[in-house]
Amino acid sequence: MTFYELYLRSFYDSNGDGLGDLQGLKQKLDYLCDLGIDHVWLLPIMKSPAFHGYTVSNFFEVNPVYGDLKNLRETLQEGHKKGIKFILDLPINHVAVTSEWFQRALKGEEPYKNWFIWANEKADLQEKRHWDESKIWQKIGDRYFYGIFGPASPDLNFESKELWDEIKRIFKFWLDNGFDGFRLDAAKHIFDFDIEKMRFHYQHEKNIEFWKEMVSYIKSIKNDALVISEVWDAPEIVRKYEGIFDIGFNFPLAEDLKMTLKNESPQELVETLKKCMTEYLPDGEVLSISGNFLTNHDMTRILSDLKDEKKVKLGFSILYTLPGIPFIYYGEETGMKGIPQDVNFTEDSQEPFHWYENGFGPGQTEWKGYKFNPPYSGESVEEQINQKNSILNTIKDLIRFRKSNPWIDDARIEILNFDQNMVKLRCYSQLNEFIAYYNLKSSKCSVLLENGEEILSIGNNETAQGYVELSPYGVYVMKKS
Repeated sequence: MTFYELYLRSFYDSNGDGLGDLQGLKQKLDYLCDLGIDHVWLLPIMKSPAFHGYTVSNFFEVNPVYGDLKNLRETLQEGHKKGIKFILDLPINHVAVTSEWFQRALKGEEPYKNWFIWANEKADLQEKRHWDESKIWQKIGDRYFYGIFGPASPDLNFESKELWDEIKRIFKFWLDNGFDGFRLDAAKHIFDFDIEKMRFHYQHEKNIEFWKEMVSYIKSIKNDALVISEVWDAPEIVRKYEGIFDIGFNFPLAEDLKMTLKNESPQELVETLKKCMTEYLPDGEVLSISGNFLTNHDMTRILSDLKDEKKVKLGFSILYTLPGIPFIYYGEETGMKGIPQDVNFTEDSQEPFHWYENGFGPGQTEWKGYKFNPPYSGESVEEQINQKNSILNTIKDLIRFRKSNPWIDDARIEILNFDQNMVKLRCYSQLNEFIAYYNLKSSKCSVLLENGEEILSIGNNETAQGYVELSPYGVYVMKKS
């Protein structure tokens, strides 16, 4: 499996209004197929007042700027014919202040008033989030509601079992309309508030109870539905949620691998794999599949961070030779740049996808100007498609490699050796095995090879008489004979 995280507004415009839409996605399914994508993760497409879609005003309606349910069903059906499955990003932790639920709650209507958390005399109205200086209590009129993600996003109160039933209706609605599963946003935040003490407090046990019931319900509707969790935390917290979801995003791997590439450190890569891929080591136990990625919509784009295309290719090469499931964020395959200006949702890592060298042409989205990816900067499909060693064609090679070796998804890894330049890794299953050599440095290095056959080479590597000379940041993979 290879996933493509897709922001619809920036992808492909079918009607000339400058915004990407569902019909545009339908028209570009062949591009995704050619890339090798078999799963598309769609960022929220529900009705929302926000450009990013993570504050939903109506969970049962497609955002009109993207089309309607008919357009959605047609697009998903066409994708299914081409072998693509679709995962919907569903942010159920909170809603928009404009949502009917919240507006009716403000009027004191049942059951909606119980679906939110309101400040009482115990509440410290100055309490702030533990990760920054933002207040958790948001004022509206003469009242305060709990909104961990800001004044536009009232948190839902999942102590209400009636709300659980409504959430199940939402899951069923989107499955019935053709989706193949869900990415569950902010999964650890469902119960992140202590009602009795009226303060912020993660309640992982309650979260786990909630998600077990929801995942069981989803599977009862569609037994092969994929359920993916976002638990952005340290490895020991992430592991609390393993076994509930099919796939869990490996944030520690993304963060540590990025630092490893910046520091060009073989030792750090070894430490990163031991820390973040523990379940896939020889004695590990895999409960949920690791969702491996370099960046996503909440993060600085990888080329802006590493500032070196060869390092970016090395990063993707490592991902595609590790067990778990690789994810690509739209535009990573062409080297798009973007640096968020704050930790909250930002447009700067969600610029229009580049189809054309000059920035103009049929279907090109234009909903915002280019800040990081101007025309003629090399980040378009048109510029990269015919360049043999472009990021786009490197990603295609890596996806082809992965599709030729589907056993890697649940393989094991063993770190065989490392020195001041490179890391030697064994990836294996009961019936298959390869050896990967990663050069972490900006200089060439020579490596003695074992007997075997080359199955992947990224970079201008040269082999002769039992040795491979790895190019700067080069990768060489061989199947043992």
